[in-house]
Amino acid sequence: MTQKIPPFGWTAKHYIAIAGILFAVVFAVGVALSPNRTPTVAVIGDRADEIRAALSTEQAEDATVTIVLLNRWDSLRHLPDIAELCWDACHDRVAPQITLTQMRFGKTRKIVVFHLPDFEGNLNCVATRAGNALEALKGYGPSCQIKVAHRHVWILPMGLGRIS
Repeated sequence: MTQKIPPFGWTAKHYIAIAGILFAVVFAVGVALSPNRTPTVAVIGDRADEIRAALSTEQAEDATVTIVLLNRWDSLRHLPDIAELCWDACHDRVAPQITLTQMRFGKTRKIVVFHLPDFEGNLNCVATRAGNALEALKGYGPSCQIKVAHRHVWILPMGLGRIS
């Protein structure tokens, strides 16, 4: 015979709901207390000086947004930290522009990888798309060469995986 639960008894649903609410409160407090960072930019790779001049930005050591310009996908082997983050999206060469957003409390980092030959030498378009990446974290880019694909990959904190 099964026992009846008293009307004010605690069940697993109650404990899960309280744990969820507690997690949401801790997350909200963490976001609220995270210091604001001014966005800094680093442009690296092939023809980086031209894009940096077009964006009129200065090179930063610890950048919040890193723009990587590649003439060949194989050049990523010289940038192991970026290749590790990009992993399957860059290995499969799914799009000429791949945006990686590495999410962390107060230290979200964005990396935008451009494969230059797919833009047919149009550095103005690359600079425009890079500028949009600086302004909007989830924007899909300007109208220049709209047929050129763009892939977003979000890297979750604490090794929880990727969303693409």
